[in-house]
Amino acid sequence: MRRVGATRDRRPCEADFSPRHFARLERADGARAILMDADLNQKTPQFVALAGALRALGISAPVIYAAVPERGLVLMEDFGDGNVGRMLDEGAEALPLFADAARLLAHLHRHFDRDSIVGVDLPVFDSRLLIEQAAMFLDSYVPFALKREATAGECEDFRAAWDAVLRPIDALPRSLILRDFMPDNLMLLPQREGWRRIGTLDFQDGGIGSIAYDLASLCEVVRRDGGDALLDDVLNVYRQETQTDLSPEDLKRAAVVLSAQRHTRILGIIARLALGGRSDKLPYLAHVQAYLKKLLQHPALSPVEKLGFL
Repeated sequence: MRRVGATRDRRPCEADFSPRHFARLERADGARAILMDADLNQKTPQFVALAGALRALGISAPVIYAAVPERGLVLMEDFGDGNVGRMLDEGAEALPLFADAARLLAHLHRHFDRDSIVGVDLPVFDSRLLIEQAAMFLDSYVPFALKREATAGECEDFRAAWDAVLRPIDALPRSLILRDFMPDNLMLLPQREGWRRIGTLDFQDGGIGSIAYDLASLCEVVRRDGGDALLDDVLNVYRQETQTDLSPEDLKRAAVVLSAQRHTRILGIIARLALGGRSDKLPYLAHVQAYLKKLLQHPALSPVEKLGFL
């Protein structure tokens, strides 16, 4: 990695659920950057490739100053302290921020060209892969919450139910999805205009998937209440910006189903961390359980609701 000069300050930055580590570097002349040090399994080459592709589309992803992707090291642009999640917790009005985030996604989905991603193979988040991810619920949540392993019959029924609700989404339009596109991974850049004032981070797990996925992710309620109440507004803004032929009902149904898949997987992640001795995410557990129960009341999720795990 190219040397960038001596620093007078090095401060750690929060990484939330991620095993990656971040530090803010500041030189004596005031120039700042973020140093990311990631484990080798954290898809750093994909992060670097996607950052370049997003910036080529005019999206506010960090400039990569230097990187050794094979070692998990990246020196990148510092977006400052305007974390959208933190701003919401401090009382900021949510809808303008969410609306600009929806416009960002609309721009991405209108202009993304899969051939623009060079050097990495993007995964396709079809129903098969989404079912595999949801199965973390069986592998970790069931042993943690129910104190037993899921039976073979339960595993078979679980996969069949999720196949029934996810397979119809395979027929809907696809684009690049960032997957962790939620307030705590978004930054407000007030010096930029329009939707470009929303800076995006943490997209190394991105791939090709339903256009509804990141809209659902934006409105998750893992860390705070209120995102679900904005889903209809977010979908309306997105539809106005894209002029998509997809009906409002189909887009909403896909967003609800994908939100349920996401929160099911998150229950598995929290349980896996707890089983491994990391209990700091357990305060989220009851909140996610309650919201997932609410989601499962949607008719599109009836096969999953009937499983009776929650």
